Amino acid sequence: MAAANLSAVLRAPAHPMAKAGYGKRDAPDQAPPRADDFGGLEPREAAIAAYVDRLPEGAAIGYKVLAEELPDYGQQACRSALDRLTRAGYLRRIRVQVTLSDGQMRWVTRTYFSRTARDADWWAAHVRFVRGMDAPGQPPAPAAAETAEEAGPGVRAPRSEAYDVLAGLGRHEPRLQLSEGDCVQLEHLVGEWLARGVGREQITQALTSGLPASVHSAGPLLRKRLETKMPPSPAPRPENDHPGEQIVGMVMMCLFCDEDETTTTLDHGVCLDCKDAIARDEAAGLTGDVPDTFLARPRAEVDVAARVAELRSATVRPVLPAPRPRR
Repeated sequence: MAAANLSAVLRAPAHPMAKAGYGKRDAPDQAPPRADDFGGLEPREAAIAAYVDRLPEGAAIGYKVLAEELPDYGQQACRSALDRLTRAGYLRRIRVQVTLSDGQMRWVTRTYFSRTARDADWWAAHVRFVRGMDAPGQPPAPAAAETAEEAGPGVRAPRSEAYDVLAGLGRHEPRLQLSEGDCVQLEHLVGEWLARGVGREQITQALTSGLPASVHSAGPLLRKRLETKMPPSPAPRPENDHPGEQIVGMVMMCLFCDEDETTTTLDHGVCLDCKDAIARDEAAGLTGDVPDTFLARPRAEVDVAARVAELRSATVRPVLPAPRPRR
């Protein structure tokens, strides 16, 4: 059930680390943490994404390790959740070629996590940029919040931060009072500003300052300002790793197996064989939570709305889940 999906975030000691040089890596140019991070995801995927986001670099985040550390979920459930996070643009597994200070060269495998959802073009541009193949591309806006249609009939979708910025303009400048339709149409442009590191106050200042004496139509005026004053997009940067290590190449890999883009076709970071295997597991009902009778401890009842709000508002070092006792 949905409440159980969120019970994994409990008080806990350290999460296992991967071998030196491997494991989680933070993608460059992420937006700062915000209350609506992962707000458009299903509860289980949002809980796992929030957990991974708070892990340190170098942590082991394979689906088998996550299943060990988050005992409410089985391996198939964690694999399915990571697949959905990959398709949504939060994860990519990349094989990195590094040259050490003593001149030796080696390949290491790292799983890059981005709090800001990226599309396939951004991830490909990041890899090409490091390999020196071409200029970097532009990172897109964060994944949009769930739409009203996706939320179901009669259910209001959660408002994004971009929407809230637009809806609040009228309080700062009465001439810029917008309708709900205006906010929806301009939401993606404000989202792009936020993705490029501009804060809410800065956006409000840019939109409300220097207005003409008379504003006949606030919507078109704000669209023009948002488009013409759009700040530059930060380019993907190669990571600065250990001082004695220089990255000289990258190749995209399937998140779940050892095949890379030179030997197989990848679809949003996952090879077709693994996608088919995950689809078969989901069709067979194997990707649900661990049944209550198999849990190491009773499953706690959780207020889903309150737990989601707590996860999204956490800004301090997280409390991580307790690992399941190892035999």
